[in-house]
Amino acid sequence: MSLGKPLLSVLVAGAALVALVGAPAAAETAGYRDPADASASLTDIRHVTVRHGGDGIAVVVRFTDLRRRSTGGPAGLSVFFDTVGRRRGPEFQLGTGLQAGTDYQLVRSRHRRGVGDPIDCDYSVRLRYDADRMVLHADRDCLGTPDRVRVGVLMTDEWDGSHPVEDWLGEPRSWTAWLTAG
Repeated sequence: MSLGKPLLSVLVAGAALVALVGAPAAAETAGYRDPADASASLTDIRHVTVRHGGDGIAVVVRFTDLRRRSTGGPAGLSVFFDTVGRRRGPEFQLGTGLQAGTDYQLVRSRHRRGVGDPIDCDYSVRLRYDADRMVLHADRDCLGTPDRVRVGVLMTDEWDGSHPVEDWLGEPRSWTAWLTAG
């Protein structure tokens, strides 16, 4: 499945992301809106911007209400990276908590499950509670320096452990369009 064509123009989304991560203008960028479909969670995904350029890959996820501390229980985010179109599923994934003090790690992925030790490369996650955003940046070599990449995003809210709330960007297990490094 694919999310189809980006909803924002490449130029507008690229300018916004350049301001966030200081990236060169040659990067290919796309933005995707997500409906308010996980209303039982404060961390409902509302918009995702992906930039793939010579220096790295950036993913910015905007939420309904990202909070430093949650009285509703923990929430987390998984960002899946597909770098080889002929293979089924992602080759890499990043997992992070969404509350202050949580950790994150980038690992190889098999069947959408993290495998092995964290990858030793330059990547970072910043939680911007004032802006309801998570900003991820990874050097391209973290993902094997792919010419193109597509991304899947999943938020899981564990407020009620017996009924966790899941919110995918788009349809479950869907992907953004392929983005080529500039």
